[in-house]
Amino acid sequence: MATVEEGPLPYNLWQGESSSSSSSSSLNPSDAVLFGGISLLIGVSCRTLLRRTTIPYTVALLIIGIALGSLEFGSIYRLGKLGNGIRIWADIDADLLLAVFLPILIFEGAFSMEVHQIKKCMAQMLLLAGPGVLISTVLIGAAVKLVFPYDWNWKTSLLLGAILSATDPVAVVALLKDLGASKKLSTIVEGESMMNDGAAIVVYQLFYRMVLGKSSGCVAVLEYLAEGSLGSVMIGLVFGMASLLWLRFIYNDTLTDFSLALTVSYIAYYTAQEEAEASGILTLVALGMVFAMSKDTHRAGGKQSLHEFWEMIAYIANTLIFILSGVIIAQSIFSIGNLDNNTGRSWGYVFLLYIILQVARTIVVFAFYPALCYFGYGLNWKEAIIIIWSGLRGAVGLALSLSIKDASGDPKYLSSETGAMFVFLTGGSVLLTLIINGSTTQLLLSLFGMDALSESEKTMVNYAKHQLLRKAEEFSRICSGSNTPFDWITVGGYATCIKDVCEDTVWPPCTTNHGYLEIDDIKTMRVCFLKATREAYWSTFNEGRITESSISVLMESIDEAIDLVTQGLHDWNYISTCLKFPGYYKFFSTSVCPPRLSRWFVLKKLQDSCHTCSAFIHAHRIARQLLLDYTGDNGNAAIVVAESEVEELEARKVLENVKNSMPEIIHQTESRQVTFSMLKCLDECLSDMEKDGILTEKAVLHVHDLLQNDLEKLLRSPPSVRIPKSGDVLSIHPLLANLSPAIQSDLECSASSILKTPGCTLYTKGSKLTSVWLIGNGSVRSRRSPFPIHCHVDSTYHRGSVLGLYEALVGKPYLSDMVTDSVALFVEIKLESIVSVLARGNGVEELLWKECTIVVSKLLAPDMFKKFSMQEVRSIVDERSVMNTFSSQEVIETSHHSINFLLSGCLRDQSTEQLIECPAVLPCSILSESIPYSNASGTAESSGSCSYSKYKVVKPARIVRIDISTA
Repeated sequence: MATVEEGPLPYNLWQGESSSSSSSSSLNPSDAVLFGGISLLIGVSCRTLLRRTTIPYTVALLIIGIALGSLEFGSIYRLGKLGNGIRIWADIDADLLLAVFLPILIFEGAFSMEVHQIKKCMAQMLLLAGPGVLISTVLIGAAVKLVFPYDWNWKTSLLLGAILSATDPVAVVALLKDLGASKKLSTIVEGESMMNDGAAIVVYQLFYRMVLGKSSGCVAVLEYLAEGSLGSVMIGLVFGMASLLWLRFIYNDTLTDFSLALTVSYIAYYTAQEEAEASGILTLVALGMVFAMSKDTHRAGGKQSLHEFWEMIAYIANTLIFILSGVIIAQSIFSIGNLDNNTGRSWGYVFLLYIILQVARTIVVFAFYPALCYFGYGLNWKEAIIIIWSGLRGAVGLALSLSIKDASGDPKYLSSETGAMFVFLTGGSVLLTLIINGSTTQLLLSLFGMDALSESEKTMVNYAKHQLLRKAEEFSRICSGSNTPFDWITVGGYATCIKDVCEDTVWPPCTTNHGYLEIDDIKTMRVCFLKATREAYWSTFNEGRITESSISVLMESIDEAIDLVTQGLHDWNYISTCLKFPGYYKFFSTSVCPPRLSRWFVLKKLQDSCHTCSAFIHAHRIARQLLLDYTGDNGNAAIVVAESEVEELEARKVLENVKNSMPEIIHQTESRQVTFSMLKCLDECLSDMEKDGILTEKAVLHVHDLLQNDLEKLLRSPPSVRIPKSGDVLSIHPLLANLSPAIQSDLECSASSILKTPGCTLYTKGSKLTSVWLIGNGSVRSRRSPFPIHCHVDSTYHRGSVLGLYEALVGKPYLSDMVTDSVALFVEIKLESIVSVLARGNGVEELLWKECTIVVSKLLAPDMFKKFSMQEVRSIVDERSVMNTFSSQEVIETSHHSINFLLSGCLRDQSTEQLIECPAVLPCSILSESIPYSNASGTAESSGSCSYSKYKVVKPARIVRIDISTA
């Protein structure tokens, strides 16, 4: 152990030790904690002092780190225990440096980005991060090989190019957060820096293997690049999806949420970087984006805590890594002096390398400029320049160069001098880009006017000041009535934010401005409306009225609509698209899918649709009222309100359709909302009792745990949708009510219920008859005419209709295509059961013929019966129909006061000698010509002027006559 001279005073933290204690072997590992604590203290001080300046605090941290490193490594003065801590941190393994800091910083950066912005800017980010990295690597490597006098081969030069080609996400994200750049620009720069850094690491690993003599062919290189990039993304997605699945089982436990996210970020990085030999950064980007997609599903308290947690640990990591970067840069500066006597020349090459980096970055951005302008939100030349100028280098590049330094020493591959020069050149690039680019980006934004307020924003600022002035006036009136003495001049001296709109020069203020917010730009008016709608959505979600999946759709609809505000309000367009059943849902209607799984997916989709539509209507009402309250009923506000009301009508139609097709869903939705509201009311009541002090802490915790268990139970097992069973549907059908109990029992035993999604084909025209379908809920539409003539046949069948029964009675294939028009519940009765029922006699056949008339009438005469509901059609058939059977050679006359359906057999029209086969409508004078009635065209025209028609029975026929004189 090193000895320390004894003295009357305790050891001074800044006092140097004896020469024996300064060796690395005598460093106390606990001194590293001191450096970490001092670094965080410096970070807090810099953030406090630079809060109101344009200087990014990360630049100040880097400079302070260089100063500390210079004192320790480049002067005769030593920093005592702090110096020992600096040396311990400076000698940290490069891989350990990345593994400790990157999972926090990259995950936080990706998690804090807006998912909608990422989707829009993804093509731009991939262009700069994919081919952009390769082009930059080649340009920088070629310049180093041709200009620098280090006699490096092409592989070594390209290795340095790969290290320097990627903008450092740690530095870029920290810079943009300080400067408050626009969302679009921040998303492009942050996303590109994260992705291209991950891609650059893959390229770096490729050239590093080549430098070490592991040569590969072109195919192997391409395979390695693909596996390194795509494999990284897949690892991140798998970890992200598994984590979200885990989080579904966690309720109201933010500590577990934070711990899981932090743990998964480290495990995912290690898995990709060490086990899969892929890019850990790309894995973290993918993982963070998956978590970002779910951050809107956290309720108010949890979401705020989540952001504060990640901002705090990212701030700590940023502080440590930037000060440490400064220390490493200082160490490399003084170490290069031992290798190169002409230090000035080395610094000259650093400045030359800085210029090369800017030129390469410029070439890459402008090479892809046309594509960058085309994709996403587009790009103008000012934003392109900001993207070029924000290409900072930072800790990631330093860590990669340190790994080269640690691996160097073999002159055959990488000499020690080459490793040290890599660190020096990279450190110099980090220093210059952060100091020059980082400190002047704000000036560039101001020069281009990109941080200035628009005219609409200036109007809003002025309106806000007048509103504050009115509030100050109200406050002054209240205070003037009190007997407490105070000085209005002193009070007014602190309210400088409203002095420029105050009409009086003395206090208390007095204002006569009671006007509305005047927004002349319809685009801004729509944006304000959509933001108010978003806040209403968020309040609705916190109240427990909608689910996590619904809030995700609603929030995304606002982002999509804001992009299209120049064309109108289009948030419903996105929502209506999401409400539609995707094509893969048809799988759940097949016999392959288990019925319970099918029901769960279909009913979940319907429940989310109801929640979404209800929240949409509620939020739009609130937003309309707020818009009118603040802006008045002016022209632009009236336009936006009218657009909102049109969209609300569409949402109401969806709810009405769900109510008609599956009313049980509406009941379940209302029950869930009422249950959650009741439990939250109980929770608030408990909180009030706790505040009033009438309950002990132990009693409050006991009751609170019980309430939380109830809320968690509601989340885990919400009220289930009670879908009627096949027996329930059959028991309430009017047909079965007229059948004997034995027949009812046989039909119920052979029946099975099936739930189908919209757009599913129940059966097709001409297909073999296998089953009869009773509609329990929902609606079905016929799509193809059963007749070989061109006419419009598009009938809709609702609850209670029996499809396929007519075909079963006449022994024909299905007459038309039947496609579900909504989610529909069917009871399937096999053909064998219908045949067995018919064999029993006792008037069963007559009942079945009368039942099938209901469907046949809508199928053959849609224009006449489309205005009636199924219940009304059933009443017409029951009360006004007469069914008769006729033998061969009989003559039949049809009256124009009735409509006659030929259900079975064959007739011959005596006026035209045309043969009429079943099924058909026998003509009458009041029928529309568009109604098909026979297999012969032109018959309607010939009989349209007759009051009756005569037919001769060719084959025994069954005809039902419906009196339509009062229908």
